[in-house]
Amino acid sequence: MTESSQTEKLIADMENEVRQNPASVVARHRLALAYWRGERMQDAMKTFEEALEIDPTSFEMRINLGSLYFQSGDIEAGIEQNKIALQAHPGAAEAMANIGSAYLQLRKYEDAASFFRQAIEKKPDMVPALTNLATALVELNELDEALEIAEKAARLAPTFGLAWNNLAVVKYYRKDLEGAAESLERAKELGYPVHPDFEAKIKEGSRD
Repeated sequence: MTESSQTEKLIADMENEVRQNPASVVARHRLALAYWRGERMQDAMKTFEEALEIDPTSFEMRINLGSLYFQSGDIEAGIEQNKIALQAHPGAAEAMANIGSAYLQLRKYEDAASFFRQAIEKKPDMVPALTNLATALVELNELDEALEIAEKAARLAPTFGLAWNNLAVVKYYRKDLEGAAESLERAKELGYPVHPDFEAKIKEGSRD
């Protein structure tokens, strides 16, 4: 059985489960996940919303719905779902980091940095939040703090290529071209898809 046919069977099974148990939040949640796996995004969103009508406080379903909105390109709706999750579960670092990532995508760097800092306050070793905070700080020209944060991320996750790539970016903007080249080489060794234009900028700068 192919993966596609397995997914179709899973969806059919979950649809049947929902018909038999229409008030079951778990059944609707599982169906929404099955739709998501089958790339039926609108069906997945609708089913998550139906499940949340039954249990509006479910953190996992709210976060999943937010992720679906992000994936579909509706960033503001994704932010709203994560903020609702935060209202029901204050201090949830995952929701804070999700909101920060969305603001980063919208180029609202001060908002992004604020939410990443809140997430890190709750989970100091949350590497994705640290890495993204470093990116926001570069955009805000807060390069000393960006370096501190990027170095911490690389130290905590030495095999995380994105952390090394972002450390290279910070060093580049601080005009540490040798350090940038070293960090970028580490990212490449870890299999991170380094942008060729950025690599060229470092090499050109090193020759100046």
